[in-house]
Amino acid sequence: MTDSSPTPDDTARNRSRQAVCDAAEELRDALRAAGLRSLSPSFAEDENERPHVQVMPWLSATEAAELARLVRQGMSDRAATAYDLHTALQTHGLKDFPIPTVHGAEIQLGTVTVHTADQLVLILGAPEQETEEDLTEPRQAQQVADRLDAAFQEATGGGFLDTITHPWCARCGAETAIELGNLTIDTAQRFTRALQTEGP
Repeated sequence: MTDSSPTPDDTARNRSRQAVCDAAEELRDALRAAGLRSLSPSFAEDENERPHVQVMPWLSATEAAELARLVRQGMSDRAATAYDLHTALQTHGLKDFPIPTVHGAEIQLGTVTVHTADQLVLILGAPEQETEEDLTEPRQAQQVADRLDAAFQEATGGGFLDTITHPWCARCGAETAIELGNLTIDTAQRFTRALQTEGP
């Protein structure tokens, strides 16, 4: 007599499929509540039997505009934080500072030149460090990054920037730069307030 009881793999697969079905139904209800009835989420599997939610790939122009509005509305707090931070940076003349963007639940800052990082250190209230050495030299660039980490932590009341220094590359010609870590929304807001407090 053959044992027909489900194996652990079968149980896990069924749970995964049920989770996808539940997610499809939840998304379908939300879309209908928003008036976006052209989109019809449903359960599907790819050629490797991996379950996923499939959405019928068409929208009218009106529905597309409404979907975009709803997405922006859902991101409004994060997007507003990124915009306010960008405005504060521009007020201080940091024109080549990357535009902060929303990346999941964080604000992504990007990479800046060593000179821009050094300028930001001074804006955040750290004293100027007199040196005749080239700031783009590896040792000097790392010192700028370290000073920026410290100034940022002081100005934001304990926030972390997590900088990474990228030295000049002889092979590709890329100049020395400092990569700035992503910020939580709360830290980004404190960073913005610190910039606004310092004033241009």
